Amino acid sequence: MMPEEWPIAASAGDQSPPARAAGRGRLTTVRADFFLDPDKRLSEQERALMTARLHCLVSDIADELRAALPGHRQAANDQDNAVLIDRLSRAGLLDLPALVALLLRRADEFRISAAATSRGGRREARVLQGLVSNPHGAVSAAAMALILARGRRRDRFGQCLVAFDDLSPAVAESLVNRVAAALRSSFGTDSATADSELAEATARLVSNHQPDRSIDRLCANLVALLDEHDTLTDELVLSAGQEGELAFVAEALARRSGLPGLSVQDQLLSGDTRRVIALLKVAGCERPLAAGLLAGVGDLIGIEDAGHAIALFDSMPETAVAAARAWLGTDVDYRDALTALEQRHG
Repeated sequence: MMPEEWPIAASAGDQSPPARAAGRGRLTTVRADFFLDPDKRLSEQERALMTARLHCLVSDIADELRAALPGHRQAANDQDNAVLIDRLSRAGLLDLPALVALLLRRADEFRISAAATSRGGRREARVLQGLVSNPHGAVSAAAMALILARGRRRDRFGQCLVAFDDLSPAVAESLVNRVAAALRSSFGTDSATADSELAEATARLVSNHQPDRSIDRLCANLVALLDEHDTLTDELVLSAGQEGELAFVAEALARRSGLPGLSVQDQLLSGDTRRVIALLKVAGCERPLAAGLLAGVGDLIGIEDAGHAIALFDSMPETAVAAARAWLGTDVDYRDALTALEQRHG
């Protein structure tokens, strides 16, 4: 018997799909979908993980807003949240680039971590657990804080979630306001009361946003403390990489290179061998660390030929490394704008 990757949806294959509109009204969407680059499309697993996390996040925000309204006038249930999410999706209000990037990054991290730990015959990574017993109290506390935060971001099925605090302040405020707008219709014709009460509930929830408790910030704090106590060794970084702790590895490389953590994560998960090697060189990685990372998880981050990659590491000229350092040191909006301009003009 062949294993089923998604057993919950397996029975759907035996049913006839529901009728869908066949007219030209779908043509714009169908054309966009039909000509998408197959190498860049979401896998079914990525789509399922990102969708589940987005829905849980929006539902949590909606529930918090309802709870903050006077008299809890908004009754909450799963069906109401499903309708609300559908309305927001159809209006394109959940298409926030930074939010989608976060969801995609979390899906990548989950995939890589699961694959890496299964190779070693373990159910979960052990590097972080080992840091709890670090002789430096601050390091131990930071490791425990990160482990506990990760634990709070798991649902009853063990799947990883995205918490409100994981959002950037700008995305958090924008998303809360959009969810509040979707809730407004349930007030009926009392628009003055609706606007006033929802504005107050929105301001209260936004004020409770704590980015310092985000997974990214907690991981960066742990890496910074390790570095300050001279315990951010190549051996530790390599062990973390072999367990699929790519967020930890990215923060370690960011610390060594002086680059922003998110820029390093994007580079590390780019799937481009030259970009990954340039990052390792910019971070000053020694050959054993680079070779260990490439051999351990190279295939999981899109590098199919580790031998070719390490040869590139050995031969990359300093001019290319300097160019990569300058490029990664620019603002992400600047890089995105240049990329868009190049694509626009061929």
